[in-house]
Amino acid sequence: MELEKKDTCMVHGVAIWAMILLHLYLRKGAEVSGSPLIWINQDVPLIYYLAFLSEICVPLYCFCTGYALFLQFSNMELKEYLKKTYFRLFKFLIHFWVVCIIFTIVGILFDQYGEIPVNIYRFLGNFFLLEHTYNGAWWFASTYILFVLISPLFLKLAKKADSRVLFIVFAMIFCVYYLCKVLGIFATSPEEYYWKGFLVRKLSDLWYVSFFYIVGMLLAKEKIISKTRKWWNRVTGEKSNFYLFIVVSAAILAMCVIEVSGMVYFFSIFCFICFNLWKKPDYVERFFLFFGEHSTNIWLVHMFFYLFIFKELVFIVKYPVFVIPFMFVLTIVCSYIINFILKLLWKSPLLRKLTACVEN
Repeated sequence: MELEKKDTCMVHGVAIWAMILLHLYLRKGAEVSGSPLIWINQDVPLIYYLAFLSEICVPLYCFCTGYALFLQFSNMELKEYLKKTYFRLFKFLIHFWVVCIIFTIVGILFDQYGEIPVNIYRFLGNFFLLEHTYNGAWWFASTYILFVLISPLFLKLAKKADSRVLFIVFAMIFCVYYLCKVLGIFATSPEEYYWKGFLVRKLSDLWYVSFFYIVGMLLAKEKIISKTRKWWNRVTGEKSNFYLFIVVSAAILAMCVIEVSGMVYFFSIFCFICFNLWKKPDYVERFFLFFGEHSTNIWLVHMFFYLFIFKELVFIVKYPVFVIPFMFVLTIVCSYIINFILKLLWKSPLLRKLTACVEN
């Protein structure tokens, strides 16, 4: 059986946990925040390796999007697909703008560092996704929108081309991207946010995510999950979860020993497949579904509680075992508030008329 909406929602739950770990604890030496309890040596806390592996967060989101887009594209006419795509982007933009306005107001009231809103031009730059100076995690918003707009080209390519050849070609393209990033070719100065800087960064970002989107499409096209699950269950029988734990543990240990950042992106494919092979108890499913349902809001707001506006707030509680739950409490409270505002907005006559225009 292939993935359902519930399955991709759970993957979003994994991805948002990975994102929080990545952003809070991918630090060594003097840059480490809070007070990690366990240290590998005087410069590296144990949680650093969890953060290192958590670079799978963006690939996981992209796999899910590519997977869903391919299934939709395969089951409907292009005109209908584009109509649904435009409506999805319209809903996302409304969602993003609500968050942007809320935290611009919060910045006016509470930002002691003069970073939000700065001036009307900086606000408009963030509002229209030309920059992400208010929140570094917002870089993915414009990248997501641009990719979805051009997705029919990638979907046609994925549908017609040989899957193995396409995977190899895009993997090689990604390796070139990674080399360029290491060499600093895509670096832009703060003065280049508009025009040149925006174009360079967005082309770089699209180059970065295109491999992951293609992988998601190919996973759907070749029905990799159902085929792998059938083979895995036949080989392992009733002990499938136990053997899966052994395999995943060995892979994680190998990744931590090698510690090559570029390898994590390919490791993310392995994680995506293994997570969907895992036979999860109901309480585990409910756990990941809960965070998956709030993942968009957590992504859009979490940086405000450690890097912008309320800098270092979550590190008041010092230890990771408290810092991470504290971060989720703050962001999920925000998520409920945002969802409440969105619910009211979608009931308004103006948005109903705009929705009707977009849908038609």
